[in-house]
Amino acid sequence: MSKRAATAAVMTASLMAGALLATPADAITDLCIARNGLVRVQMGTATCEASGKGSRAKAKGAGSSATATGGDHNKARARGENSSASAGDGNNNTAIARGRGSSAGAGGGNNNTATANGTNSSAGAGGGNNNTAITNGTNSSAGAGGGNNNTAITNGTNSDAGAGGGNNNTATANGTNSNADAGTGNNNTATANGTDSSASAAGGDNKTVTATTGCVPGTAC
Repeated sequence: MSKRAATAAVMTASLMAGALLATPADAITDLCIARNGLVRVQMGTATCEASGKGSRAKAKGAGSSATATGGDHNKARARGENSSASAGDGNNNTAIARGRGSSAGAGGGNNNTATANGTNSSAGAGGGNNNTAITNGTNSSAGAGGGNNNTAITNGTNSDAGAGGGNNNTATANGTNSNADAGTGNNNTATANGTDSSASAAGGDNKTVTATTGCVPGTAC
C-alpha cells in the first residue's frame, strides 16, 4: 500500500469512528418510561412512576415527570421541559401534558381525563367520575370535577374554564382571555366565544349562558 493510500485509509477510519461516536443534535437525552410497577427507561432528568395493572407513565423533556399510581389502567404522559402529568387515586384515569411548563392531573375517581396543550397550560379532572378537562393555548387552564360527567374546555391564550360542583355541567371558553364557568348545580352550560368574553351558568340547575364578543377562534375577525 502506498503512503498516500495508507493515509487515506487512516482518515476514513477516523471519520467513521467519529460518526459513530457523535451524538445527533435531536437525540433524546431526557426520557423516562414506566409500566406496571417497573421503570423500563430512565435517561437524564426526566422521572416517572407507574403502579397497578395496565398503568403507564412516560415523561420526555428536561425536568419532566409522569406518574400513574393508586389504581389500575391509569396513564400519564408529559412532554416538554418541566412538564408534569399525574393520573391515579382511581382507575382508568388519563393525564396528558404537552408543552413547556404544562401540567395535567386526573384522579380521585374513575375514567377522568385531563389534557393540557400549550406552554404553561394546566388541566385537572377528578373528584368524581367521567370528568374531562382540556386546555388548548398558552397559559390556559381548565378544571372539571366535584361531581360526575363534567366537561371544561378552553381554546385560546390565557383562557379559563371550570365545570363542577355537581353533575353534567359543561364550560367552554373560546378566545384569548375568555372565561367560562358552569356548576354549583346540575346540567348547566356556559359558553364564552371571543376575545375577553365571559359566561357563567352556576348556582342552580339547567342553566344555559352564552356570551359572544371580539374574535372567535376559527372565524374571520
